[in-house]
Amino acid sequence: MPDDDEVLRAYEDELSQPEPVRPRSNRGFWIVAGTIVIAGIVLVVEIVANRDIKDSIGHAQFTLRTAQAAAEAIEAASGSFAAATPEGLAEQDPSLTYVGSDEPSRSLDTVRVAATPIEWAAAVQTRPGACFYLHLRVGEDPLYGFGTECTGAVALEAVDPRW
Repeated sequence: MPDDDEVLRAYEDELSQPEPVRPRSNRGFWIVAGTIVIAGIVLVVEIVANRDIKDSIGHAQFTLRTAQAAAEAIEAASGSFAAATPEGLAEQDPSLTYVGSDEPSRSLDTVRVAATPIEWAAAVQTRPGACFYLHLRVGEDPLYGFGTECTGAVALEAVDPRW
């Protein structure tokens, strides 16, 4: 039977031995890095896929602002929006196609118009089921809107201060 000194020496020898080094796992790093890479790829795909929509929206808004300038010029000259009909707007600015409120839109350069003496509204279809509106009232700031129905009559109901 070992005496106390031998037991203590054996215990100290056992504890003085360095513990074998286990390699550290980098699994957590790869989980985080993989998630970031996948999210980045999804983001790039979404940006590329929606580029055409962004361009269509920008073009529709430009078209409406061009029509707005023509309608405001007619209102400034006559004192009302009554003459800002498709025919009057085409005479003022022939760069766009102006149609009545119920006629179909053929392109981003086709503006549907509704006019009364004190109000004028226009709608431009960006794609099927998506339309932008511009609504003017004599002496007031422009009002904006968007929706699925693309008529000048619906554009008369636009009430937002911005798109």
